Parts: sequence; structure tokens; C-alpha cells
Amino acid sequence: MGMTPKPFNFPAKRRTRLLLLTASIATAAAAVQASNSDELSSLSAENLGAQVHGLVRTARAVSAVASTVADYEFSLRGLRKDSHQYRHSISEVHLRSAKRLLKLCEVNKGFYVKAGQFVAAQRVLPKEYSSTLSALQDQVAPLPFKVIQGVLNDNLGPDFTEMFESLDEEPIAAASIAQVHHGVLKSGHEVAIKVQYPWVQQQMAFDTRTMYFLSKTIAWFCQKDPS
Repeated sequence: MGMTPKPFNFPAKRRTRLLLLTASIATAAAAVQASNSDELSSLSAENLGAQVHGLVRTARAVSAVASTVADYEFSLRGLRKDSHQYRHSISEVHLRSAKRLLKLCEVNKGFYVKAGQFVAAQRVLPKEYSSTLSALQDQVAPLPFKVIQGVLNDNLGPDFTEMFESLDEEPIAAASIAQVHHGVLKSGHEVAIKVQYPWVQQQMAFDTRTMYFLSKTIAWFCQKDPS
């Protein structure tokens, strides 16, 4: 009579954190090396801050993916795919992983929210992913109007308020990369002003590289285990 294999216990927190930190540092270092050294030397303080912020966002993503890889590998180790225990365990891992990605998207915002919304719409993925990430379809919390004023000031000039009879501070909609405000021009015409969040353009290079890595990882999971 064979013994039912026990699920492998997830690694201790310290060991897992060390693994994630190492992976994050390695990816951050690769991102820095991929950048042109002349460009880095000419960065302004603002752009340098954006680069550092991009590395932090990338490190978060790598940590989330590393946790997910470890979770699948260790939690399902020794289980037969045709067993009830395997089906139960993989459903739990799917749910934990989906919640992990949801948190990543909510913290990193921007392009991550957009990608999470896309993933939620893919019915080919396990239901735990689509149902959990569907929370990203809800309206995103808007930025304070002070930040929006700064963007308008940079693009339209310091006297941009003179263009409007009124400009609502509360947005009529907020999405992953921009929000929309209602305004009335001096001519009396009503307009909808879509303002892109200030960090979106600067973060795009880091985010697209990271999303490429994430998509390859997700594709690997689907090929490895289609359930």
C-alpha cells in the first residue's frame, strides 16, 4: 500500500526573502547595465529619481514572480496530477498567485494595471486568475488635483487657468495611465481633458522589459501545466 506524498512545505521566510532579494538585485543590475552609460551620466535629478523608482518597481515584479515560481514548485511537489489532493492544491496555488499579482498591479499602478486588466479578460487562464484580477476593472483611485495641475502647467504653461471658465477638480473618470476632468473654456465650450499621469512615459521602458519577462514566465507556466 503506497503512501500519499505530502506537499512540500514552503521555504522559511528568511530563506525566501534572501532568494527574492538576490533575484531582484540581479534584475536591477541587468537593467542598469542595459542602459547607456552616457545617458546615465547626463540624467537630471528628476530623471535619476525615475530610474531608481523604475528599479524598485522591477524588483517588486521579480519578487512576485519568484514567489509564484517557488509556490508552484514546492506546493505541488510529490503530488500526482490525477489525484484529488493535486487538484485541490493547485487551485489554492492559483488563488494565492493571482492575489500576489493583484497586489503587484495595485502597488505599481500604470502599465501594470493595464496588463492585469488584459490578463483578467483572458478566459484561457485558470478561473482563479480571471476572477481575482477582475478587481482591476473597477475605477482606479484618482491622483490629487495638485498633481494634475503640475502636469497641465508643464504642458500648457503657468497661465493655463486663463484658458478656462471653470475646471473641475474632481475627475469624471480615472484609469490606469490617465484621468479625465471636465472643463469649460472661455468660449463657453465644454471639454473633457484627459491628463496622463506624470510618471507614465518615464516608467514605460522599465515596465515593458519587466512585462516581457512576466509574459514569458506565465507562458512557461501554461506550457508546464495547462490546468
